[in-house]
Amino acid sequence: MIKSYVKYTSRILRYFPIRFSIAGIFFSCLLLGNPYAQTLETQVLSTLLNLIHVSAYVDGNLVVTGNIYSPIKFSTPIQTQTLFLIFFLSLATCTRSTFETRMKILFYGLLCFGAFLVTQFSIIILLLALNFTSNMAFLQASTILTGIVGSLFIELSLFSTIKLPERTKITASINRSYIDEYLILITLLSGASLLVYFIINVLNLQNNSPVTAYLALNLSTILFFRYYLAYFIYELKTPGWVKSHTLHRNIDSDKTCLSFLLPSYNEEKHIQRCIESIDKAAEKYHGSTEIIVVNDGSTDATRKIASAAILNLKNASGKVYNIPNSGKGVALQYGLNRVSGDVIFRIDTDSFIDESAIPRVMNHFKDPLVGSVSGMILPLEEKSWIQKIWILHYALLTFYKRGWELIDSVLVQPGAFSVFRKDALIQVGGWADDILGEDSDIAVKLARCGYRNEYEQHAVVFSDIPSNLRDLREQRLRWSMSFYHARSAHLDVIKDFNGPISVMYSLNIVEHGLGYANALFLPFLIATFLTGYNSSVLALTSLVGISVGLLAIELIIYGLQSIVYVYFLYKFKKLYIIKYIPMMRLYSFIYSIFIETEGIEILLSVTSKWKTQHTKELTTSLRRKIKEGAGSV
Repeated sequence: MIKSYVKYTSRILRYFPIRFSIAGIFFSCLLLGNPYAQTLETQVLSTLLNLIHVSAYVDGNLVVTGNIYSPIKFSTPIQTQTLFLIFFLSLATCTRSTFETRMKILFYGLLCFGAFLVTQFSIIILLLALNFTSNMAFLQASTILTGIVGSLFIELSLFSTIKLPERTKITASINRSYIDEYLILITLLSGASLLVYFIINVLNLQNNSPVTAYLALNLSTILFFRYYLAYFIYELKTPGWVKSHTLHRNIDSDKTCLSFLLPSYNEEKHIQRCIESIDKAAEKYHGSTEIIVVNDGSTDATRKIASAAILNLKNASGKVYNIPNSGKGVALQYGLNRVSGDVIFRIDTDSFIDESAIPRVMNHFKDPLVGSVSGMILPLEEKSWIQKIWILHYALLTFYKRGWELIDSVLVQPGAFSVFRKDALIQVGGWADDILGEDSDIAVKLARCGYRNEYEQHAVVFSDIPSNLRDLREQRLRWSMSFYHARSAHLDVIKDFNGPISVMYSLNIVEHGLGYANALFLPFLIATFLTGYNSSVLALTSLVGISVGLLAIELIIYGLQSIVYVYFLYKFKKLYIIKYIPMMRLYSFIYSIFIETEGIEILLSVTSKWKTQHTKELTTSLRRKIKEGAGSV
């Protein structure tokens, strides 16, 4: 009995997200329960202000004496900063990376604290110079900037520590004007910023507290509302050629040659249905259609089934190529060199395409600037709750895509269903074969070159979606880890500043960093009550007060989000999914605490022990690690 208990406990503790959360509680208690740690920043700020002859002292908060009759109190967001700092401490303690990697993470934590000091000092000086001495204004500005600075240093530490692919050099070959896109971007960010201002004022935050910290962590969620706004803007300005009454007139004379490129590995279960669905869709298209299957060393009956399905084609031609198992990137590139079509449909072989999808997608390619188009991906089956909330998950992706498309900044075209102009693909060198996230990599390469990436929500592919937690974990781990491969390959886009994609790229990295800090909020909150909380903030010290504040943020943010979900489900005739909307919050919680943190540990532990720089073999090793059990990290 005791041995079984010890074995079970040991197994739990071997799982990195559990260790990470326990360390988060420990370091939160250490920092929150230490009066010196909680007043260190205000003491330093007071000293710096006195050095430049601004009289200041510490009395619970930082007090600046403009004159003897009107002292100004500044409540610095220590709680918010603590939440970010424990990330570095917890990660360095729990990762199975090398000692050098751990020290590097701690060093970036120290730099982050220094950046917090500089930020607070700069805000105070600016407010004093403007003679604007509202503590609430200071807390609002410093909380928002703390969230941005903290997330940037989290991402900087990871991008600098993990062995990542070399940066891709792309020169824009198409001269474009982005004036309209920039105007829309300003509109979207202004709308999201107004929502941030509204929430802050509704909560009437006056003091440093866990509620303030939670609001900072949810900046990315609040800013996400720009995508909802973008969706409705798009609804108002939808191009005429996608309207249903002009659809068939536009496509009757279109005879562009199409190629369906299907990389496949052990897909005996689905590949026949996939090929048959393409053949049926080709019947409604007036141009020629070919299907190219690249069998990537399958060990099952994929080759035999695919060959038989190709022989039975009625409306398309096709061929099966067999290569040694080399990975999806190699299979895609192999196929690219053998397709004859001017437009390439890249579809996963565990999917089947709706028969009306081809003409809807091809309308986009009437614009010569369009380099790629993706469609909507719905579950092949809706049996498990995971498959049903996928529809809600894809609703979020639809809003993302609309926001990205409006400002010409699409950051990923999903591999399950994306369509490309062949000339554009060749111009940017095709798909990468040595990274995770080749679907994001190719989209950004096309955008940097000057092509548009677009989204057609009425072109549908039904795909085999994970039906259990194990498969879901593996899929989301790939997505989580591919963020760093795909983003690192194109970090130059930030400094190139060629269109709004530079701004969106930066925002995407900031929002991603906030997610890691969010993973430690629950451990931080537990530590808050274990340490008795800071008595200087009496208005929010009680459990009831903090709970009400956190609940208010949840209701405002996720209440508005739920309304948009309902609109989406109504529009696509899937209102029966409404009852699963609350589960999306649970899904976000699980993804943030478990999958995201597990993904970063795999990247850190595997790459830190790799003796060379990033190679294709390292990517293969990462894929293998993903497939291992959760206890491996």
